[in-house]
Amino acid sequence: MKRTGTFITKEELEGVRIEQKTSGMFLSGGQPMGNPQRRVKQLVRKYDMPEGTGLDLSNGEFVSNE
Repeated sequence: MKRTGTFITKEELEGVRIEQKTSGMFLSGGQPMGNPQRRVKQLVRKYDMPEGTGLDLSNGEFVSNE
């Protein structure tokens, strides 16, 4: 795992953490609540990071498996 030195904002990190906590929960009608993978993919595009970049949820830093 290679650290990139690029961090998301505290607010964005909190949003990803909420998505993670609610992942697997469903609203009435069967609609899923949280989707942390989708949120991270959106942030990867926003910060123009390479495809496949992940996020360290402990500090909000992007990480790569290169």
